[in-house]
Amino acid sequence: MTHHWEALGWTLIHFCWQAAAIALVYKLADLAMAKSRTNARYLLALVALLSMLGASIGTLAYEEALHRQTTFASHGGSAATPTVQIIPRPLAVIDMPAGPRQTVQFLSSDVMPYLDAFWLVGVLCLSLRTIGGWWLIRRLRHSALQKAPHTLRIGLDRIRLQMGIPRFVDLRLSNRIAGPLTVGVIRPLILLPITALTSLSPEQLEVVLAHELAHIRRADYFWNILQTMIETLFFFHPAVWWISRHLRDQRELCCDDIAVQTCHDPAVYATALLRLEEERKLHLHLAMALDGNQSRVSLRARILRILGDPEESPRDLKPLSLAGMIAALVLFICPLPQVFASFKAAPKVSASIVHAVRHAAQIKHVQPAPRAAAVSTPVAKPEPAATPSHAISSDDADQSADVSPTSHGKADYIDQMKAAGYDVDLDKYVAMKVQGITPEYAAAMAKAGVGKPSADNLIAMKVQGITPDYISQMHAAGYDADLNKYIAMKVQGITPEYADAMAKAGFGKPSVDDLIAMKVQGVTPDYAAKLRADGIEVSSFHDLISYRIFNVSPEFVAGMKEAGFSSIPPKKLLSLRVQGVTPEFAKSTKAQFPEATVDDLEQMRIFNINADFIASAKRHGFTPLTIQKLVKLRISGILDDNEQDKESN
Repeated sequence: MTHHWEALGWTLIHFCWQAAAIALVYKLADLAMAKSRTNARYLLALVALLSMLGASIGTLAYEEALHRQTTFASHGGSAATPTVQIIPRPLAVIDMPAGPRQTVQFLSSDVMPYLDAFWLVGVLCLSLRTIGGWWLIRRLRHSALQKAPHTLRIGLDRIRLQMGIPRFVDLRLSNRIAGPLTVGVIRPLILLPITALTSLSPEQLEVVLAHELAHIRRADYFWNILQTMIETLFFFHPAVWWISRHLRDQRELCCDDIAVQTCHDPAVYATALLRLEEERKLHLHLAMALDGNQSRVSLRARILRILGDPEESPRDLKPLSLAGMIAALVLFICPLPQVFASFKAAPKVSASIVHAVRHAAQIKHVQPAPRAAAVSTPVAKPEPAATPSHAISSDDADQSADVSPTSHGKADYIDQMKAAGYDVDLDKYVAMKVQGITPEYAAAMAKAGVGKPSADNLIAMKVQGITPDYISQMHAAGYDADLNKYIAMKVQGITPEYADAMAKAGFGKPSVDDLIAMKVQGVTPDYAAKLRADGIEVSSFHDLISYRIFNVSPEFVAGMKEAGFSSIPPKKLLSLRVQGVTPEFAKSTKAQFPEATVDDLEQMRIFNINADFIASAKRHGFTPLTIQKLVKLRISGILDDNEQDKESN
């Protein structure tokens, strides 16, 4: 074993108490900074994590320097001195009493190789996991992604410039993710789920993009990579994972603060978080996937914090728990050699434990009598020599006798479901029994024209109240879909009557996806008729859904006509609503610029040309003013410094 590996082993041993001490100091400092800004608490957690890395690097350097010093002292005599073998850590061993000295030699010769091997295996496994995650992200980035709508990308660029991010940020849509995602350091990319466009309003989309841009401005992707490396190197210490979790929580809260600053109402951002969580759960439910990483508690805490409600702060560190942490740290540091020396006494204890485990396993694997025999004939008592007298009590025997009829009933249900073609595990049988699924129900659903449903399909359909009559009615209405689509339609309350009414709206027969999207957004035949009656051009179900999402209402069109903007094309109506143009804004703009067009209104909202900016341009002599001149002034940034000086004064 070389001295490099020995130095690494001692570094890992010392890191155990070093990381515990750093975690204790961090906890005390975090409690003292409980009312400080989130960014300060984030920096504290980051410094604590980097301090762990620095402590390990310093310890490794010290161990290497100690070896070089020892080697120099061993060869520092006369040339005639014969070459001797370098005993690891000789100075430390010589200064110790006999007991601890034997313990150190035991650690260096016996324990250290296994400790280094364990560390290497752990680092290798976590590195493979990290590389796999990086490969999945890279594959997601280079897979077939949809381009974001033009208006949404314009809004992203506007927020990016407001936040002072000079580099280009790409925005794409994906149907393979359940929530917003930011990747890349040099070429950042923001990924949005397609469902976000149908579930969020334009204001909510902008504040969600502001949150992701905050990650880019703070270089969180880089710090997350460094954080992952530290977690990989020191995977064995719970304090590393504890501080790392706090660091990630504070990072999200910092980005929440930045995102809230970009919107006028914090409730908009809180609602966006809630809707994204609902869409994520719906997506995972229909896909029958596992639960996500975000917990309900963390989401609730973030929403309460955004809305300004008193945040549920963790319990203060009580004196008793503080004393316990310090005592545990001292007990770990002081008797460390004696603890390792006690390893030699372990074989006798291990032998006794193995004997007890084997004895318990023999009792556990005793096969019971067949069920039929349990009902008709009494069970023979075990021999006293084979089973201890305390292993089975009279209460246990009575309980076993009471359970037999119930077990027989369960066996009948399982046999019936197996006969119906459902050979699944016990958990699925329990779930089907709880939902009241019978072989008759399974056979009726199989005859409904959707093929034989799986056990998961049966459970989902029973939970949503889907019956063979419902599927037959939807079949009669002309909708031959798969089981997941029927479940989604039932969840949204889509009936054959609703589908028939939408088919008579004049846009042809809607597809299953159109029905689900319209029902989610609250599109009704009355809404379509009202749009047409007010002269709003609607050519497809997609237009209806888009109008409903961005709140293109007859009142909005009437207000724009009153402001002097009539005959607006449908796509322009959507663009105006995405940019937040209101009839009041259009009326005030028309009063100042009589020649203003719909495109001018859109540009003024994109570049944030408001009354204060117009007044500043007039004050500096930029007259006569036109909207195009104002746009050029905003892009050039000439008046931005003057506005900042005015605010500071």
